[in-house]
Amino acid sequence: MKKMNNKFVQRNAYTLPELLITLLLLAILFTLGILLSSNLGQTKKMRDYSVAVALAQQAIEIVRSAPFEILDDADALANSVETDLNTVADANDTIIPEFNSGNTGYKRKVIITDIMSKEDPKLSAGIKHVEVIVEWSSSDGGKADPFVMQTTVANMN
Repeated sequence: MKKMNNKFVQRNAYTLPELLITLLLLAILFTLGILLSSNLGQTKKMRDYSVAVALAQQAIEIVRSAPFEILDDADALANSVETDLNTVADANDTIIPEFNSGNTGYKRKVIITDIMSKEDPKLSAGIKHVEVIVEWSSSDGGKADPFVMQTTVANMN
């Protein structure tokens, strides 16, 4: 307090230690906020990637469980497993190539091709190459690199 004209006047000011403690607390809060927001972004990216892996694995398992003769479009045309995985037949179709999960849209494409014999390139070796590509984009406009899974399926008959 300061005495002016025989009256006491109270000064409303902060001291240097009070200002420094306030700045320190604000810096800690901002640092925690940045760390938490970056962790949330990483968690979302990992979830998106996990869904893409699951979609690719689902398609591979469907291909492995189907008869060899109907896998490829070249063999079974519109009745092939490849066509079924890449198109929507009707509203009751449970295996669809495009869908949304939360704010993320996923698109799966399955490509099945014959592996030809080394001795006679016109003759199939009884093995098919399966490639599954899963692409996704989130609601924030970000587009991740596609997830690609490849395998082979042999004719066991």
